[in-house]
Amino acid sequence: MDCIDSLGNCFIIYFAKVEFFLVRFFYSGLVFCDAKGFTTEKSTLRKTHKPVTDGTINFNHRYLKTDVTLKRTVDPIIRSLYKDRKNNELFWNCHHPKALAEIIYNGKTYKGFGYAETLFSTIKPWDLPIDELRWGRFLSDSYTLIWIWWKGKHPINKMLFNDIEYNDAAFENDSVVFGNGTYQLKFSEIQIIRHGKLSGLFSKMKLLRIFFNRRILNTTETKYKAKTTLSKNSIVLSIGWSLFEIVTWGK
Repeated sequence: MDCIDSLGNCFIIYFAKVEFFLVRFFYSGLVFCDAKGFTTEKSTLRKTHKPVTDGTINFNHRYLKTDVTLKRTVDPIIRSLYKDRKNNELFWNCHHPKALAEIIYNGKTYKGFGYAETLFSTIKPWDLPIDELRWGRFLSDSYTLIWIWWKGKHPINKMLFNDIEYNDAAFENDSVVFGNGTYQLKFSEIQIIRHGKLSGLFSKMKLLRIFFNRRILNTTETKYKAKTTLSKNSIVLSIGWSLFEIVTWGK
């Protein structure tokens, strides 16, 4: 789940359940990057209730001191992203492509556009055919844009623009162009929310390290937020905020 308010205060919230044979554990995490770009993080392995992903998500987490409400405003997007020869699958349920979000954190209330998705995978993360992943979203009153791009043995290039899917997105450091050059997302005032290897996420939870191989632990992730202008044939359609990331798989 995530949310960015009009000032650029940004939340990213994770909930995960992992099963290895008879071993099961839960993970919850919070990343908060304020309007000035200062990031704080919290995480826990304490079991908590899975959020219900119907029209409205309510997620209250005592340890993370966070109370989240997301009210869906557009239809869900559901895709199978990859299936191997044994029919193991990576399944993407973007149940809240755009939502009206309210987050209470440390006694303060933040409101903005929000997003929530659930990934289901029976494939070990290090067996996914990905060398580099780019994911992002731009939300405004009239527009919903979500992109999934990955490079590897099974490349993917999906730009979901309201109800239309494009497969030709081209990325630069500060822009994305798609629709045969018709549309452009232009990023400005880009801030890094988090950068580092995934092994760093487990520094305080060393138990998790034994469940992931070197390829995952050496994976590098960089998350960004940016003011964004959406244009069509150089005519501005909308201005808002984007949240996006670049993930490079380790070796």
